[in-house]
Amino acid sequence: MKNSKVEICFIGNAIVDILSKVSFETLDELQIPKGAMQLVDEELSDKILKHIQDSTIISGGSAANTAVGFKSFGGKCSFIGQIGNDKFGEMFSKDLNNSGICFKYKDFQVKEKTSKSIILVTPDAERSMNTFLGASNKFNINSFEEQFIIDSRMIYIEGYLFDQPEAKEAIYHCCKLAKSYDRKVALSLSDLFCVDRHRIDFLNLINKYVDIIFANEDEIKSLYQSELKASINYIKNNVYIGAITLGSNGSVVFENKLEYRVDPISVAELVDTTGAGDLFASGFLFGLTNKYSIQKCGYLGNKAASEIIKYIGARPKLSLKSIL
Repeated sequence: MKNSKVEICFIGNAIVDILSKVSFETLDELQIPKGAMQLVDEELSDKILKHIQDSTIISGGSAANTAVGFKSFGGKCSFIGQIGNDKFGEMFSKDLNNSGICFKYKDFQVKEKTSKSIILVTPDAERSMNTFLGASNKFNINSFEEQFIIDSRMIYIEGYLFDQPEAKEAIYHCCKLAKSYDRKVALSLSDLFCVDRHRIDFLNLINKYVDIIFANEDEIKSLYQSELKASINYIKNNVYIGAITLGSNGSVVFENKLEYRVDPISVAELVDTTGAGDLFASGFLFGLTNKYSIQKCGYLGNKAASEIIKYIGARPKLSLKSIL
């Protein structure tokens, strides 16, 4: 642990986000489930793009967003993910490294295009994500240098990776490697439908390796197929530290089975909820790596989430050090 060069190695899909404001009618016309993440093929991806205008293009991906937020607070981190050998891949790599996050592209043989997430934001600020995985489908144990994990104090895994069969093998490899070097393992459940698809895999990973869990209310209820209170009790018996976000009701955080409710932070104008969970994790993890109390970690998570929902996109527009 003393020789670690970064605090957290984030592991997730390397995705370019394409954001656009749309009407409720457009969602209905495209038959897109509101407020969820769905996987789409290249054909549907192109169809959706034809329906949107004035889009904003930035590098994204859930774990990458959390990494950028963590760095913005002042943390040191790295990122592992698979990009394609194309202009979007170059943009993703350049953007992360310019943000101060160490990311190296290892596998140049991938033929697939860099992954894209088309995020449609409705007038109620809810976001509906349509993800074309592309090159991320090829994430495997050969996509990264093991030294990235060895040089960290903790690894953070994005649940969306479970949608790729080879990535599951890579995730278990990362967890085993992390544990062999006494590194902590954090997991984000990522999305309700992701939990529905991979409930057994998530439970298995949690029981074997996970030290820190991140989920929202719907995700944790789906994981244990129980009501909120019972689900939180279940996860507390399996994981030492965790945070369950409750939207406008704040969050529940726990450590060593001791549970605390953290009040929400009001926002005058809600613009876009994209990345709220990702940035919550940024704040929480920054507090955790700096040995803040678990309640203060939750507060900092809520504070970061309340900042990101004031504008379009999942990347902070100001240094998050300013909200400490």
